[in-house]
Amino acid sequence: MVAINRFPLRELWLGWLTLLLASFVAGATTELWWHNAKLDLRMISCLLLAIAAWEAWWKLRRAAGARAMLWIAVGMTLGFYGDSHVGDRLWWPSFPQKIVGGIVFYGLGHLAYVAACVTIRRRERLAGGWRWWLPVLTWQLLALLAWAAVALTTDREAALRVPTLLYTLLVAATPGFATALARQRQIYRWMAVGGAMFLASDILLVWQLFHHSFAGIDELTWINYGGGEMLIVYGAIAGISSFAMRVEAESSQVAAKLG
Repeated sequence: MVAINRFPLRELWLGWLTLLLASFVAGATTELWWHNAKLDLRMISCLLLAIAAWEAWWKLRRAAGARAMLWIAVGMTLGFYGDSHVGDRLWWPSFPQKIVGGIVFYGLGHLAYVAACVTIRRRERLAGGWRWWLPVLTWQLLALLAWAAVALTTDREAALRVPTLLYTLLVAATPGFATALARQRQIYRWMAVGGAMFLASDILLVWQLFHHSFAGIDELTWINYGGGEMLIVYGAIAGISSFAMRVEAESSQVAAKLG
């Protein structure tokens, strides 16, 4: 019988939340060591989400939808690797600018999330056509408008306009495809919300590149980034495990009738 044991997924979630909140406390302190620890606390919180994703995949590895959960785990791991590059905690492979390394791995992570959504659609035999593609295109348009409102209203960092546009559109693919899933399977709505929050964090980062920062932008960015990743991971766990249990229940009913 397919079942997702709450241990240690619940404990990993509590650990993620505790570390993220602790990072905000650290950022508000004046003591140098504690203040500098905020980035490490945030990266470790993201590492716990990656561990949770791999734990869920391991429990579902023989069930329907396991490949989709594998893509989520890969995506979250790539996201953590991107965090580590931005935070100067990993040096290989080297990049001329640490933010470039982060963008590369974040982008690959979002491709993995999209692969998970496509895998879910095929496995659950959801409708395609405009019912599938309209949410994707809608989120692309929203991301384009948000990027333009930030990047085209200043002359600063003009050379970064095209790279940030491409990255923003790639990030927007996650809420787009997750929304396409949620329109047909409501249980995936938290994945869509998580993707939207991740996109919001990206827009805030673009703002910091092209404009001056404002008070609280760092915390606001991480609330959306960390919360978005958490909802993507745990939203996927909820949806994929529900599908796996439904498939097993249907198989058991067929076997009972044949028996």
